[in-house]
Amino acid sequence: MEVAHTSSGALRGERCGPVVAFRGVPYAAPPVGDRRWRAPAPVPPWTGERDATRFGPIPPQDMSPERLAKRGVTMAEDCLSLNVWTPAVDGAARPVVVFLHGGGVVAGAGSAPLFDGARLAERGDVVVVTVNFRLGALGSLYAPDRLGTRDDLATNLAFRDQIRALRWVRAEIAAFGGDPGCVTVMGQSSGAVAIACMLAGDAARGSFDRAILQSGGLERVRSTEAAADVARQFFAALGAEEPFDRLAPTVEEIVAAQGVIPTGFVPPVGPFHHAIDGDVIPEHPLVAAATRPLLPVPILAGTTRDEWRAFDTVLTDDEVTDAFVRDRACALAGDDADVDAVVELYRSELGAGDDVESRRAVASALVTDFHFAAPTEQLTRAHAARGNPVFRYEVQWPSPRPGLGACHDMCLPLVFGTMDRVPGLAGTGAEVEHMSAVVQDAWIAFIRTGDPGWPASTPDRRATMLLGPDPHVVADHRAARLAVWEGRYPASG
Repeated sequence: MEVAHTSSGALRGERCGPVVAFRGVPYAAPPVGDRRWRAPAPVPPWTGERDATRFGPIPPQDMSPERLAKRGVTMAEDCLSLNVWTPAVDGAARPVVVFLHGGGVVAGAGSAPLFDGARLAERGDVVVVTVNFRLGALGSLYAPDRLGTRDDLATNLAFRDQIRALRWVRAEIAAFGGDPGCVTVMGQSSGAVAIACMLAGDAARGSFDRAILQSGGLERVRSTEAAADVARQFFAALGAEEPFDRLAPTVEEIVAAQGVIPTGFVPPVGPFHHAIDGDVIPEHPLVAAATRPLLPVPILAGTTRDEWRAFDTVLTDDEVTDAFVRDRACALAGDDADVDAVVELYRSELGAGDDVESRRAVASALVTDFHFAAPTEQLTRAHAARGNPVFRYEVQWPSPRPGLGACHDMCLPLVFGTMDRVPGLAGTGAEVEHMSAVVQDAWIAFIRTGDPGWPASTPDRRATMLLGPDPHVVADHRAARLAVWEGRYPASG
């Protein structure tokens, strides 16, 4: 057993081969009782050695007791914990990376097997941290008039949890062999959206030194009006009348009520993504990037080549008609766009024909660019134009599952080296192990130095590393396709 001494008390971790794991480490007070729908508070101190060998409960979400039992996890409101993997509990002051998971801010947990930090920590001699934060209505309900107080607006609580975790790392990670002066925040999907919001405001200023944004649908940040409308739907589903007793509903009732709120496709906005609240998120990050400097830190950002393929697998071949493709292009590009020209551009760029697989490729590519690639390009291009280091990538490693290509989430097993945890996603064997090593070494280099090992993207040369069977750098990647989406953000939702 290994012991780390934090300002709140001692934690007993567990050596797992070449690394030491500390699981279920509290970074904030339990958000229960009077602290429900309240900003995260400091961790209460404890005496003696606290066991940190087991993961903490995952945040409340739509998961059946059978699935929980199968995964060997528990679920509870008392969920504000994080996990640390470190090569040693010593004074080596290793670089630190803090990972914020995706899941639309309604699902997921830092303890998911795909995010096991052991292999990344070992390979890079770095400290890896994964985080649990509140989800769904408990984490993102925008109803300051019904939930807030004069001193606590009760908005964007998942976002506030994430920032609290980063500040905890700054203060405490030296006890785990980490360097508090070298912290990289890394997020995937909605986790990357959160980082974009951090870059665009002051709430997280000083809590990290570098940022990695993986597959972030950066246009997903909700307007204040859209978030307030979701809150109205939530209270109606809950049957909550004025005045509202925030402690009365059970967790099960809260999760059930949030589950009846529809998720729009165009634009693809989840009902509980972070929202503009005039406080910790003062404006849309894409608006901020276009009009003023973001936090001046180096950024590594990118997407997978075929992000939306995974979500289109639910469509039958009969549904994917020419009219379907055109309607999708119109919905995304707007009524005033030359939709036929947009579709033809994508057909030409993809070498698509008239068969159903070609139509699938075009339909998927439209959303991949609108939702992921174009907003990432616009945010990072603006950051680079102000003289900040920006490194772009695109993961092109294909899934062995037919039709998925280099889909959403493909970056995760490559970064964490956890291909064996979800073998159907990235595959197994020597080739994917080599691909993972290439990706890990680049990420580790950035975590250590702020440079992954390829040219930065600048206004004069928009360089992108293509991470596939033949990794190489190209200039102006997807330039014609991405130009379609100029001036299209922020989305109205």
